[in-house]
Amino acid sequence: MNVNPLLADRARLAIMASLSLAGGPVDFNTLLEELELTKGNLSSHMRKLEDAELVTVRKEFVGRKPRTTYVCTRKGKSEMRHYLSTIEALLKAKR
Repeated sequence: MNVNPLLADRARLAIMASLSLAGGPVDFNTLLEELELTKGNLSSHMRKLEDAELVTVRKEFVGRKPRTTYVCTRKGKSEMRHYLSTIEALLKAKR
C-alpha cells in the first residue's frame, strides 16, 4: 500500500477529510470542535500536515483576536484522493 504515511493517523485523516471537503478556509476552533481534539494535539497534527505541504495556514487578526485558518492544498487533495482510492481498491480485493 503506497500511500502517504501521514494519512494513516486517524486524527490527521479526519483533519484532511474536513479540509478537503470544505469550500474554503476552516478556522482552528471549528476543527477543534468538529474533531474533538485538544489544542495541543490539533496544533501538532497541523504542523506535520503543513510541513508536508498538505495544508496551508493563514494567521491574521480579526478585530483584536488572532484567527488561524487552514486550507487543503492541491497536493493535499491529490494525496487524499490517492489514499481513498487505495483503500477502496483494498476493500474490493477483499470481497
